Amino acid sequence: MGGRIAFAVFAAVSAVFRVAAESAPFMLSLLQPVQLPDGGRDVGGVRISLVYGGCRNMKGLDLGIAGHCDGDFSGLAVGGVNIVDGRLFGVQAGLVNWNGNGETGSHSIGVQAGLLNNAGDLGGVQYGWINRSSVRMSGLQSGLLNWADDLHGAQLGSYFVLGVNICSGTMQGCQIGLVNWAERIDGGIQIGLLNIVRRNGWLPVLPVINGGF
Repeated sequence: MGGRIAFAVFAAVSAVFRVAAESAPFMLSLLQPVQLPDGGRDVGGVRISLVYGGCRNMKGLDLGIAGHCDGDFSGLAVGGVNIVDGRLFGVQAGLVNWNGNGETGSHSIGVQAGLLNNAGDLGGVQYGWINRSSVRMSGLQSGLLNWADDLHGAQLGSYFVLGVNICSGTMQGCQIGLVNWAERIDGGIQIGLLNIVRRNGWLPVLPVINGGF
């Protein structure tokens, strides 16, 4: 019995040290693979990418010209290009912010602010010139072009009116812009110069206001 307990304790301690060894508190990247530590590691702390840096999963502060996470990201990313292949839990602020969401059915929660923002299934805010959600947007898109497959929330043109809003699936919420287009509305309203609901609006095309319930 004592041998089994000692073995269990040894295995647990080894697992802790193995996880700690896989996660680095600091990463400095010039241009991957020229970086310390290598890109196959997790980061729990700070990463600085002088040109382009890559890692696996990251929790913390990500700074630099271009940063890439193969897995999930939790924290704040500030840079020219911020890329997360897995889930996002936090904030991306840069010229281009990209969140792939990983496997189908996963859900990101956070904020993207930049010229181009792209996400899969996002709960939160996209604010920029071009905002795209390829699965579902639960929250707010605000910019010159806002495009979501399914929308549960709001799409607002810049300065509330200067924008084109597109929902290529089902919309629940509101669209406010110059041109608003929705495939289907399941409880919502459109306000703008031209409002189009392809399937179940009050009318297929209306100026000023359109909707469906």
